[in-house]
Amino acid sequence: MTQSAMGKNSRFKQPIALILLGFVVLSFASSVINPLFEATDELRHYRFVQHIIQLKRLPVQGEVGCSAQGHHPPLFYTLGALTTFWIDTGRPVCSQPEENPFWQYRYWEVGDDNKNLYLHTAAEAFPWSGEALAAHIVRGLNVLIGAGVVYLTWLLGTALWPKRPSLALGATAFVAFNPMFVYMAGSINNDVIAALSGTAVLLASVKLVQSDTGLSRRWGIVLGALFGLALLSKFNLAAVALLIETAVTWVAWRKKQWRLWLEVNLLIAGLTLLLAGWWFVRNQILYGEPTGFQRLTELWGVRNPAESWGVAIFELPYTWTSLWGRFGYGQVPLPDSIYIGLRWLVGIGLLGLVLRLGPLLSRFSPSPQPSPSREREPSSLPLLGGGLGRGSSAVALLLLVLDVALFFAVVFNYLLVSPAGAMGRFFFPALPALALLTFYGLSAWLDLISPPKPISTPSAALRTSLQSPVPFLAIIVNLGMATLTIIAIFGYLADAFGRPETFAADTAVPNPINAQFDSFAILRGYKLDSTTLQPGGYLTLDLYWEVIGQPPGNFLLFVHLIDQETGTLIAQRDTHPGLGSFPSSQWQPGDRFIDSIRLHASETMYTPATVDLQIGLYAPGENGYRLGIAANDGTFLGDALHLNEMTIAEVDNWRNDGQSFPNLLNQNFFNDLRLTGYEYNQRVLAPGDSLEVTLYWEALRDAPPDYLVEVALCELPCPEWQPALVTAVSLPPSVPTNSWQEGQIVADSHILPLDATLAPGSYGIHVTLIDAVTKAPQNIVAEDGHYIDDRLLLSSIRLQP
Repeated sequence: MTQSAMGKNSRFKQPIALILLGFVVLSFASSVINPLFEATDELRHYRFVQHIIQLKRLPVQGEVGCSAQGHHPPLFYTLGALTTFWIDTGRPVCSQPEENPFWQYRYWEVGDDNKNLYLHTAAEAFPWSGEALAAHIVRGLNVLIGAGVVYLTWLLGTALWPKRPSLALGATAFVAFNPMFVYMAGSINNDVIAALSGTAVLLASVKLVQSDTGLSRRWGIVLGALFGLALLSKFNLAAVALLIETAVTWVAWRKKQWRLWLEVNLLIAGLTLLLAGWWFVRNQILYGEPTGFQRLTELWGVRNPAESWGVAIFELPYTWTSLWGRFGYGQVPLPDSIYIGLRWLVGIGLLGLVLRLGPLLSRFSPSPQPSPSREREPSSLPLLGGGLGRGSSAVALLLLVLDVALFFAVVFNYLLVSPAGAMGRFFFPALPALALLTFYGLSAWLDLISPPKPISTPSAALRTSLQSPVPFLAIIVNLGMATLTIIAIFGYLADAFGRPETFAADTAVPNPINAQFDSFAILRGYKLDSTTLQPGGYLTLDLYWEVIGQPPGNFLLFVHLIDQETGTLIAQRDTHPGLGSFPSSQWQPGDRFIDSIRLHASETMYTPATVDLQIGLYAPGENGYRLGIAANDGTFLGDALHLNEMTIAEVDNWRNDGQSFPNLLNQNFFNDLRLTGYEYNQRVLAPGDSLEVTLYWEALRDAPPDYLVEVALCELPCPEWQPALVTAVSLPPSVPTNSWQEGQIVADSHILPLDATLAPGSYGIHVTLIDAVTKAPQNIVAEDGHYIDDRLLLSSIRLQP
């Protein structure tokens, strides 16, 4: 190659350096923004590292009294121990951060409401020391490993398309700027090193099928070493054995090297046993089988694969979203529009890939030399960048397809057998292959519009690449994915774990109240977005707090809505201050912050009603207590502060037919019946009275199955395991449900006699629809098709003497 050509080709090496730099910066930023141990299983992965350092041996599943991911092979954790062994963390292996009990509150929503699993302290702040320093160093190690995955993705692309470097650069964006991959590379886990090992095996397999000389003992050593290291990275990489064997067998068939095929396979097996065999022997000794998976299922639970197909298919969309960006344990999602856009982008790319299947299959031949006339013919959809035999080109690309198929099968198998299988990170070993196939497919649409010209020399290759629209597509994809990752990390991730907004001492707060909670804090004022609330809606309450004393521990905030007619609690929020991100144990005198609380109203809330909005602070636990509240003049106000009176209004009528029902509902029971409203004869009763509950049912199809309706009185909060106090089970009135017609409305009344011995207080009412034949309760179905519950809790009633 001339110096001029080499200089021009270097233009394509500069962008990968920029991509790598962008990845490292974003992944490191993610590591800094993401509090310790908030990433999926990060605490358990970190414990594995500390187990090696502190106890000088590998963990045994279930041995130390805490989970330390002991079922995983040790390669990543050994590297982590080698980089941090010199740090005294001051904590034992099983050290447990204080958990936030509200971290799963409306976990599916985008936002900042109790997204942190743990309560974080100043010990995590920069400059790091002890445990924080050790954890961030291991995170930094993982960032470098992730950069290796990005680089190998680019190398794989350049190997596939040596004369079209923009294809490699464009494909690399789907790895380097995948928000979830960036996030996981900035945390502690073995999924990123699994991606590195899997991609290295794929790259070696592609290089093998491209080799002019075919098999050699060197290939046996290389593939054996890579496969052995892969098995020490994560056991699911056992699947790449099929990639290796496909490549080795294809080359042996094409080159007629069957003796070398045997030697290479023996070398692969021997080196794999040498590097990783001890791990499987250890598992056999400890757990009675070589993988340790059986012991894992004993500790973590297992699904019956024969019964889990429906669940696995249902979890595929969630798995897809977690491949691109669902941070934490899934409780920090991105907007649905992002997942939908990525689905369309990848789908269009894979459809474009299908357009190339014709040329691919036509070139699938063991003959390494195309005819001269065919070689000169331009193709509107070139398979690869040139320089390979037809069969090698086909097999190289099919190895990527096989890689994607293998790890889709791995992920789906996880879904079948594991309750924790819906994790897109399990697909990371095949993410580079998916990225390459996707961008290659996207470029197919441009190649249809502007077919590449025949390539004869390196300088012509560069000139053709620069004239093609594909480099511009590569730039757009890189900029677009990088922008997406910046928004995901600095927007949604930072917002989810950020401290609450502060305010200055001279701020004119709304609704000044200056109520003092013990000697710790003063509520300066509050803001309410509305004094009217509908069932199924929510109110937003901003509380302006000023800290005046250091609390002795963590106090929880409660927000209550109390029905004035019945005195019952009809809506409630409990949370650590700052929506979990600013617990009171971290308060310092002089802190001023705005606590923005969203209180959701049940869809079954009784209307119309007038309610009192109250707040307070309390110490949790068996000996918990509420903090006393004093007015500005010292007057004692009790332990619950009244803020405002609110109105619970009827919901807007959503029905197309204009019919209206008391307490209008839209509760879909198994797509057969809809509970469209309900009412009580009275809401305040005495022991010995009878409660009449009238339900308004609508048939969602003709001739639904025969159903029974159960209405039960229960002691709040009405857990499922608690038996009902009073139950009424009957067929709906008039005609059986199997004779109802779609759209038919039926009023269904049930009488609940209240025993005279029932204690005064608040009680719940729940409704269950039961199959008359199987006696199975029917699930309530959400608008998106997922099951909510098999019973519906209505508004509570009150018994008084």
